[in-house]
Amino acid sequence: MATQILRLPRTDKPREHLLVHVTQIRSNSLDLKLVGTEQEHLYHATTKESSVKSSQASNYTGDLNEWKAILKYAFLHERPASASATAIDGLEMVAAISSDTLTITVRKNIGGITQRLGSIKLDQDDEREEVSAFEWADTAVSAADDLRNQLESLQASVSGQQCEVANLTKQLDDLVKAKKEHEDELLTKFAALLNAKKLKIRDQQRLLNAAKIDPAAAEETRAARGGGRGHGRTAKASGRGKRKVDDVESVADEEMEDGRLPEAVEDYEEERREEETPPHSEADDDATEDEDDLDAPAPVRLGKAKANERMDIEVDRELPPKRDLPFRRRSQQSNAADDDDDDDETDDEL
Repeated sequence: MATQILRLPRTDKPREHLLVHVTQIRSNSLDLKLVGTEQEHLYHATTKESSVKSSQASNYTGDLNEWKAILKYAFLHERPASASATAIDGLEMVAAISSDTLTITVRKNIGGITQRLGSIKLDQDDEREEVSAFEWADTAVSAADDLRNQLESLQASVSGQQCEVANLTKQLDDLVKAKKEHEDELLTKFAALLNAKKLKIRDQQRLLNAAKIDPAAAEETRAARGGGRGHGRTAKASGRGKRKVDDVESVADEEMEDGRLPEAVEDYEEERREEETPPHSEADDDATEDEDDLDAPAPVRLGKAKANERMDIEVDRELPPKRDLPFRRRSQQSNAADDDDDDDETDDEL
């Protein structure tokens, strides 16, 4: 049977207390015998589990099972199940002696606000039972030993958990330190890589600034990026035309040294004159058709290098068909007339 010694503060005399000996007398948990004393008188009472409802306060709102759990915790120190664990929060017991009655009050104290849950009354009777001081002391010492053992086991458990927490904290600190070192290393490598890229870009820029860029190629690239497809074609055509003019001029210079006018230069000059000459009338076209039967002058023979250059010119741009201009026809006619005059003079001399 469970036995407990309770030390209860008195509300009628502050700073004083009294002792209550609690003994379980039957198999039911709340079948108890209570004996209290304040060193002068004895107070007795018995409780039955079947009648504990009568000890509830009128303003108590809990059910009977909760009230039983509160009484078991208050008198026998048995913690309730998890469902009723909140019922013992702020629970306390006080006692007061009025006349020949000792009243034990069970109440809740939450933030200085007290709520009375119930009470049990003990009647004074000094002759009813003799109190054994040794038995009471033995009960108190036994309870103290149990509490000491529980405290030691809890302290050992807490100490082990503290060591584990310390180890985990150390591991966490090591991980944080390693993470910081790794991040610093990554930042250092990234900074070195970034500086190397910047240096390479600067070197490339210096090389580009020092390089001689072909204006035609630069203009063609600029036109392709900004002017669209049509503008790009125009720029390309103009570039090719410029190269053609340069090639023709170089060929002309070489041939003029030999006293010959290359056919490519003649064709180019004729093409320019065609672009500058206004459209001809039908009479001019008829005259042109009549004179097309005349033999064209033999082309000037070029050397092998000149022929290759002429082929390059024809590859770059196909020249339009050759046409005889009016002023050239007049020149040919005048030359023919001069030849006839010379023949007449020769005949006369003969």
